[in-house]
Amino acid sequence: MIKKISKILRFIFFYIYPSSIIIIIRDYFGLNYEMQPDKIHLDAAMNWLSKSQNVTGCGGSSGVYFLSSGWSPPYPETTGYIIVTFLSYAKFANDIDYVERAKAMGDWEVQVQLPSGAVRGGLGINDYPIVFNTGQVILGWIALYEKTKLDKYLNSAINAADWLVDVQDKDGNWSQYTYKNIPHTYNVRVAWSLLEVYKHTKNKVYKDASKKNVLYTLSLVSNNSWFKGMNFTIDKPPNTHAIGYTLRGLLESSFYFNISLKQEILKHVTFASEKILRKYEINKKKPYMMPNFLSAIFDKKWNSVGNYSCLTGNAQIAIIWLKLYKINNDARFLNSALKIIDQIKMIQNLKTSNDGIRGGVAGSYPIWGGYMPYAYPNWATKFFSDALMYQEEIMKDFEEK
Repeated sequence: MIKKISKILRFIFFYIYPSSIIIIIRDYFGLNYEMQPDKIHLDAAMNWLSKSQNVTGCGGSSGVYFLSSGWSPPYPETTGYIIVTFLSYAKFANDIDYVERAKAMGDWEVQVQLPSGAVRGGLGINDYPIVFNTGQVILGWIALYEKTKLDKYLNSAINAADWLVDVQDKDGNWSQYTYKNIPHTYNVRVAWSLLEVYKHTKNKVYKDASKKNVLYTLSLVSNNSWFKGMNFTIDKPPNTHAIGYTLRGLLESSFYFNISLKQEILKHVTFASEKILRKYEINKKKPYMMPNFLSAIFDKKWNSVGNYSCLTGNAQIAIIWLKLYKINNDARFLNSALKIIDQIKMIQNLKTSNDGIRGGVAGSYPIWGGYMPYAYPNWATKFFSDALMYQEEIMKDFEEK
């Protein structure tokens, strides 16, 4: 009875909270905000990420701001790759405060690292390890080592990499210590993290383990560049967040391998990205209008099957398109990336007095969509910030041509 009453009270609180009601109304009627210069959107996003760190008091970043209950405990996985975003922004904005913030995050990750070397799963401090989370925190530690040259970050990354190698299957897959206890193709992003450790240690064990996983991932690809097993759960097709993880992990890993393997990877990443791009560009009310928001879900024939948009995935796909433009000089990817980033800007609330919302990026559009509904996950704002900074870099090069 107490639990039921608690649920009812939270439900009532959620719907009477003014900032929540405004979001729901705006999304229901498709009301967008007026876009501001990129710097304003980026600064607001970084302020939100800073707030997510401030509220925990430990150095880690709160994983999610829930409209119904507020800030969650810190999230080891996403804190790890927000380190990279903070260091990038410190350079982008010439703001040393973000280096200190990144170091606080890295130190917290060292503090809570499991004795095995693995990174903890889930929100808060849990005792179970997860392969994917471990790879993401490695990316943060390596970025900190490159910035500070402090051995503690490299040592933690090495310990984590050793654990990943130890628990890897013989065929290169990771089938244990995974989300929902099933294998996931998007773990190829972990292969990328092992290559980052290899870059600084020259220990071929890490490169070999990474290559095994990349080859395993390529063994799952179809003729249409669809990768089996990208989904978070067995019975549902993947969303763009998981697809983005898979394609980005492959793309970043490709630069460490010989030309034939690199070309094989780029072929599939490019073709898959083209499939998504075409679905995005043709989904518009009139030929001359901006496309509708990218569908959150795709099936194995690259058909759009979602009735909402996953904003995290949108930002990730935009980054991949920008990187493919830089590699292939194909302006289609640049054009669509700029559009999809603008769409996120149009629904980023910069004015609300609720600092759990202001500057953040929601899980779904509309807010009640199927991915992280009624919530602002820190990884959505992280990838949006990355996309804005990378867009700025690309556009500078573009204008100089």
